[in-house]
Amino acid sequence: MTRRKNPVGGSATGDRRTEVGRESGSGASTNEIDLIGEDLLQNILSRLPALTFASAACVSRTWSSLCNRVLYRPKLSSAFSLHPNPEVSVEEVVNKVLSEPLRPDFAIVCISPAFSLQQIHQLIIQKLGSATPIVTYESMGIIGRNAITDELKEIDWDMTMEEDCMGQLEPSSFSGFQGILLVVGFVPGLKVDAIPLSRPIEVVSKPEKLWLVDPGIVLVDDFVRDIKEYTASVSGCTSPAGMIMFGGPSTNMKPVMDKLDYLMSAGTFIVGDESGRFLHRGSRRRRCNSLGVALVFVRDRNKPHGIGDIDFHVTVSTGLSPIGQTFKAAAVKERRHCEDCTTWLTARRQDLHDILDGETMLADINDEIGDNIEYAGLYIGVTKRRKTSVGLEMVRWVTSLAFHEVTR
Repeated sequence: MTRRKNPVGGSATGDRRTEVGRESGSGASTNEIDLIGEDLLQNILSRLPALTFASAACVSRTWSSLCNRVLYRPKLSSAFSLHPNPEVSVEEVVNKVLSEPLRPDFAIVCISPAFSLQQIHQLIIQKLGSATPIVTYESMGIIGRNAITDELKEIDWDMTMEEDCMGQLEPSSFSGFQGILLVVGFVPGLKVDAIPLSRPIEVVSKPEKLWLVDPGIVLVDDFVRDIKEYTASVSGCTSPAGMIMFGGPSTNMKPVMDKLDYLMSAGTFIVGDESGRFLHRGSRRRRCNSLGVALVFVRDRNKPHGIGDIDFHVTVSTGLSPIGQTFKAAAVKERRHCEDCTTWLTARRQDLHDILDGETMLADINDEIGDNIEYAGLYIGVTKRRKTSVGLEMVRWVTSLAFHEVTR
């Protein structure tokens, strides 16, 4: 009698014995892995890339607990790529950012205006998943480490054409670098969502076609209310730990900040950028135009035991220093042209009655700093005291400090 051979040269009977042995010993294999000790196993898990790490956390309760030990502190991971192909560039930054254990709680993507905002945004969503809050925006430059060479570098995009009245720029108006910077954050004990600042769209039916009419109303109160409701649902209070703001090219963020000054506690940080094109992905969907978006960080009242509180620290650049005397405004007049807003003012020095125009004030500042201010970054810090409210709440006085660039 001859024996049937299998492709690798063993007998059929022998193969069956081998498979039975593997099945009966499968539990023993897991136990053998566990015998290497939790410390060593935790060390191994801490070296895995993010996707493999996520799979390992699903193996057993023990492994899940060890993975939680590896990721118990806040973590930011970032990388940039200058590859001219957007698919390759996204692949490089995602692979670098997720090369270590990480659970994405949010992502910020800075791109060159030479790339398609919609295309990059969708590629990042495909990589990180639709549940991750993501903001993708056009930046004037990036700073970080190269995904391939790990070189630390700062890059300014070379613009060859100015923005038009709508804040639009054609890709051909940019030369030099094309690139992407991806920042992914893990913030244990916090929940993060992208909440839009919206303008409603009114649908008006006409006999010949369907028109979408923008009534020009910015829903600032709705924006603030959405932040309060989200914060209350997660933490039980109405003031989040902090926010990162992004404003559109034609959005005046000052009224928004006025409302947020009224709402937020002193411990809430607010930082951000404005006048840039962006796209976002969050849990809230509305039929509206997004004029801005806030990544809102809220303390989770149901956070797992043993996780501490994250403290945020915000510092103003030391390059900003006060000079000159303090003035009190005598007359203020705003002028709007296209999307630019300028302010013409006259003011008087403290304890003096003479009213000075802008030219006189600039001449005095020029004499004080001893240089031509045409090439200096000169701002006027304005302290404002005003009445404000949200919805039907009681009106109260708030004070804020805003900086206005001097153009001429």
